[in-house]
Amino acid sequence: MFTEWRKKLFEEISGRQAFRYAERIAQFHRIQASVGYREAANAAVRLLRRDGVEAEIVSYPAQAGERLLAHRSFQEWHCHHAELWLEGEERIRLARFEEEEISLVQRSVATPAEGVHTELVVIENAEDPMSYEGVDLKGKIALVRGNQFLINDLAVEEHGAIGLIFDNLNEYPPIRTRLDMPDAIQYTSFWWLGEERKAFGFAVSPRVGEQLRLRNQKGTVKLSAKVDAELSDGSFENIEFFIPGKKEKEVLLVSHLCHPYPGGQDNASGPGTLMETMRTMNRLIKEGHLPQPDLGIRFLMMPEMTGTYAYFVQYPERRHKTIAALNLDMVGADQKTGGGPLCIEQPPMATPSFVDRFAFQLVKAVVKNTSNFTGTSSYSTVHYQKTRFSGGSDHYIISDPTIGIPCPMFIQWPDKHYHTTEDSISHLDEKLMSHVALTTALYAYGLANGSEVEWKELLTKDIGSRYGELVEQLETTPQSFENRKKTINFLEDYEKKVLSSYYQYAEVRKFDRLKEVISELSPLLDKQIDLLHSYVKVQKLHYSKVKDNLLKPLPLKWSDKVVFRTYDGPFMISHELERLTLEERLKWYHFSKMNHVPIGYDVFIQYWMDGKRTVEDILELIFLETGAYHQEYAIEFLDLSLKLGMVKVVSRDTESVKRDEEKIQ
Repeated sequence: MFTEWRKKLFEEISGRQAFRYAERIAQFHRIQASVGYREAANAAVRLLRRDGVEAEIVSYPAQAGERLLAHRSFQEWHCHHAELWLEGEERIRLARFEEEEISLVQRSVATPAEGVHTELVVIENAEDPMSYEGVDLKGKIALVRGNQFLINDLAVEEHGAIGLIFDNLNEYPPIRTRLDMPDAIQYTSFWWLGEERKAFGFAVSPRVGEQLRLRNQKGTVKLSAKVDAELSDGSFENIEFFIPGKKEKEVLLVSHLCHPYPGGQDNASGPGTLMETMRTMNRLIKEGHLPQPDLGIRFLMMPEMTGTYAYFVQYPERRHKTIAALNLDMVGADQKTGGGPLCIEQPPMATPSFVDRFAFQLVKAVVKNTSNFTGTSSYSTVHYQKTRFSGGSDHYIISDPTIGIPCPMFIQWPDKHYHTTEDSISHLDEKLMSHVALTTALYAYGLANGSEVEWKELLTKDIGSRYGELVEQLETTPQSFENRKKTINFLEDYEKKVLSSYYQYAEVRKFDRLKEVISELSPLLDKQIDLLHSYVKVQKLHYSKVKDNLLKPLPLKWSDKVVFRTYDGPFMISHELERLTLEERLKWYHFSKMNHVPIGYDVFIQYWMDGKRTVEDILELIFLETGAYHQEYAIEFLDLSLKLGMVKVVSRDTESVKRDEEKIQ
């Protein structure tokens, strides 16, 4: 596909150049709203301008108390110096910011100028309030493991600790466990948003954590710590570049520039790869090797999530101008040394679109690099995978139905070195970066300037392949005959909306013949849906013993309620908790932990709110999309969100439910 200009892009794109961009970015400690991040942004722009790309920096205020759509802003942070010592006959330095920036919990606040001298207290099971009973923490430093927000509330605010030491190392089997990386230090950060009690913290490796525990068992452990840092009103920066098209509509390519040093895979690989895509496309179009595209192509590098919210606040009109986006997160890790498969993550099903399928077909074509002996089968030695929506990066904002731009994500997951001191550029793979850069360029230019003939070919291939993928998706729903019939109806509705997204694209590009082909292929989709119904009937015997009562009636107070959000964009409930009392915060943390609800379930709740659906409707749609049903959690989440002013609730028959009469803030 796109044979004529794919060759030109392939010849120009350099994996080595993408690596060199990433190498330069990774020299900076790029915490959001900090001097290091600003230096990295300026360095990236200088490199781009050197290479003919007239990128610009757009600054936004970083200050507490402000909102960027649903997102709460925060102050700039700067650390001058920090260190932690084990005191005794032989002093041992446990951490120093200037040696290893991750050894300080980011956004730690300052100690007194002379530092602090105190004792260590080890708190096992530090997320459990019962672990603190009978323990004197006042004026001491606690060695802990777990969620830093919850532990700060318990150890610092409730029990008077003056500082924390974390020996966290999140496990992602089979890629990594604590035993695999005993000397790695995990990136940990506070996010101060208001008047919560602030503290300083340090991070140590699993090995050092165990050594401190053993020392503590033998007797009192003395520590000294000093932190010279401050929070103040400041700024954060986005990098923008635009290739104009003939029409006002455009495609958006994004990658976040932030994260601590060394941050090779997460995330120097994404912006480094995007910069090479930017350089290549700009040069080929400027020199006339590629024609000016029909649609514009915009590039955005920013502090993760914060910069994306700010972008849509400053340019609200671009929501409607942007037909699709693509997010490059972690895209350059060597798969032989711990990099996971390259995942092509689709947008949420609340934002139906064909663009993730387009992106997957491009990856499939670009990475194909070998064949069997006789050449009868061609395939790739690169491990890649199409995945369902999960979130966790900027695409979860862009694809939110209140923003309305379908945005797949490229990411390698899991990654062995993720968020640790081991995430260096030495683990990057220039070849994979070139694959992703080429795929990204094909995605953007294909949407912006692909011919009608090429798009008819892509559409036909997509619609003709739906049955197999729909069966696979059907298998994610708990195995009940009635549930599966509901799921087929849900999938049918989704597929018809995807087909409609092709039609909307054809309207933008003025592809009249493509619109005709869409109508011609609609019966083919219907036949595949019929096959799904036949498949379920054949399988019915296997599911006859499964009860169909997963979707339980709601409590009376929610049974007829319609829910909608107060702000555009998804909100993070953890960033709103500071406005509650300590008791309320601890109650929520305990509840959410005990319910074992998958990360991101609350995001699906938000996506399906449209000001018309009841809570029952929302929970059923989440169930049909994900196979997960957590009614008790959803009710508690909605109760809390309502209290915090993040959602509003009305009865179903209330006239104000109508979306055209609701003014979203």
